[in-house]
Amino acid sequence: MSYLTPEQLQEIRQSIENQRQEILEKLNQRNEEGYEPEVRGDEADIANSEGIALTMERLQSRDIRLLKKLDEAARWTEDEDFGYCESCGEEIGFKRLLARPAARQCIDCKQNEEQRERGYYHPRPRKPPKPLHHDEDDSED
Repeated sequence: MSYLTPEQLQEIRQSIENQRQEILEKLNQRNEEGYEPEVRGDEADIANSEGIALTMERLQSRDIRLLKKLDEAARWTEDEDFGYCESCGEEIGFKRLLARPAARQCIDCKQNEEQRERGYYHPRPRKPPKPLHHDEDDSED
């Protein structure tokens, strides 16, 4: 059972759709504007032009990857495990999911992962895991 209310889930879904629309508009705008690198001029002009073209390609690629992540997040909102960190199982948090619906980790786990990737891992202290729910009637006397 999700800790998120139906209203919060709807707000996250709307955020996903808004972010998708913004990205699609940027992609369409870049495609309409197009960019052809200079093939004439001095070496500095040509190098600058090629740098701009490479940057445009990277932006396109990044936006396409983000669109895929948002589509995946939209599907994930239908699952009962939506909103829980895939690393530690804790709640990711409504505000984080609203801003970054594709987030699959809580902020602590994500920061730890990024530190490991950069080679200077210093784990943040974690709260002890939540105890599993047991009925008190089942305990042995």
